[in-house]
Amino acid sequence: MQTIDSGDAGGYLGHALRQHESDGTAAENLFRAYETRDPRFDGRFFVAVRSTKIFCRPVCPARTPKRVNVTFYPSSAAAFEAGYRPCLRCRPERAPAVRGQESGGAALVSRALEAIDGGALNEGSLEDLSGRIGVTARHLRRLFEEHLGASPIAVAQMRRLLFAKQLIEESALPLTQVAFASGFGSVRRFNATLSAAYGRAPGSLRRRNAVQEDELVQLRLGGIDAERFAGLLGFYRARAFAGVESVGEEDYARTIRIGDAIGTIAARGDADGLILTCDFPEAGRLPAIVARVKRMFDLDAPAAAIRAHLLRDPKLKAALQKPALGVPCAWDPYELAVRAVLGQQVSVAAATTLAGRLVAKLGEPVSVTGVHAERLRLAFPRPEVLGAAQVDDLRTIGLVRARAETLISLGRHISTNLSWRERYVGLEQFSAEFCELPGIGPWTAQYVAMRGFADPDAFPSGDLGLVRAAKSLGIAQTPKELLQYAERWRPWRAYAAQTLWNYEVRSAA
Repeated sequence: MQTIDSGDAGGYLGHALRQHESDGTAAENLFRAYETRDPRFDGRFFVAVRSTKIFCRPVCPARTPKRVNVTFYPSSAAAFEAGYRPCLRCRPERAPAVRGQESGGAALVSRALEAIDGGALNEGSLEDLSGRIGVTARHLRRLFEEHLGASPIAVAQMRRLLFAKQLIEESALPLTQVAFASGFGSVRRFNATLSAAYGRAPGSLRRRNAVQEDELVQLRLGGIDAERFAGLLGFYRARAFAGVESVGEEDYARTIRIGDAIGTIAARGDADGLILTCDFPEAGRLPAIVARVKRMFDLDAPAAAIRAHLLRDPKLKAALQKPALGVPCAWDPYELAVRAVLGQQVSVAAATTLAGRLVAKLGEPVSVTGVHAERLRLAFPRPEVLGAAQVDDLRTIGLVRARAETLISLGRHISTNLSWRERYVGLEQFSAEFCELPGIGPWTAQYVAMRGFADPDAFPSGDLGLVRAAKSLGIAQTPKELLQYAERWRPWRAYAAQTLWNYEVRSAA
């Protein structure tokens, strides 16, 4: 009997079960994964039980129902549309986001899902979303039906419902604020939707231990291994913008800006996953904040599938001996682009020093209370502020003229292209367009795609650290050879790059 890889489960359902595979092979394999409660499949599919009309995650601890009563769906939205209610025990809102092999239509779906998680369909139309992705609305609907078994609107409605449920259970926000924070247009619509989905009033879903201190919202975003979280903290600590970011031994904190509003976030890990604490004046921005933080800590990557894919290369096995760090992603692609320019042809430490000086010169002072008040003093400078800076002023912080001119050009470009942060057009097109800016080359473009837009296939092959690691492992001797060799790592070249960087750091230690 054919088996299904954990990274392909969602796609397999979309292409097999929804096309009514005659022998039932796909369903039988998924049932075996469900019986064993294999965590690698969490979020890859959902289990609907006809006798209870409830759908669950494949890791639900409830007793396994009879096979005849079970139906599988590629997404929570597909199960919900079929008439099933979310399980109150395994809590589908905590399932990792569905991501398949990042190529072709699946890559477009993943980018659309990230936008939906950030509230794209709460504030805009399907046509707006499809325009950001670079396809027609009709084509995007077809891709969603193929891969997720539901339309983009249905997926957005399901995400809205599940996020509202999470806010009710884990925060002490008033229900009116929960309604608008989760993207509902009215309190009446919020009450009706949750009551229909869970068979009870929204207020009855609130847990007694929901805590809210000084307007802070605290949410559990997903599981993260302690070693992996420590590695990510180390990565961010070495590159933090002083005054904007604060990285302790056990937590990460920073000031954030969305639109004209400024606030703070803090993240820490525990046995139950990543805990986000948010202090932001606009509750309606919570979906975007959560989506960005999950991307920063790479919570939704199918780690088992990526590792299995990279292990197929025997030359990479030595570098994969330790658990993968994942690919850290910046809070804001614009910030990362600035950081990448500062890091051109200098060490990490030198780039970090320059970054601190830049923020001290152009950043906006903020007033922050709480445990991070002394360390979080500034908001990152707006692109229009950077674009209006003078070359001689930037040279006073240690930048050469060419680098200062590149930063000013970058600030002007982004300030006059307001959708730059959101409309990621794919690796090849983005790289070609970004390289048209003065002072931007292939390394910078690939690095921004990788750590600014979380493109899983970005690969800065000209990076000296990557080339050194490749030489040590007998993979390649030059950037050109490395780029050719990396074809076998698609569509996860960014994870191969991070693996090589990790190996190079361990080798140098």
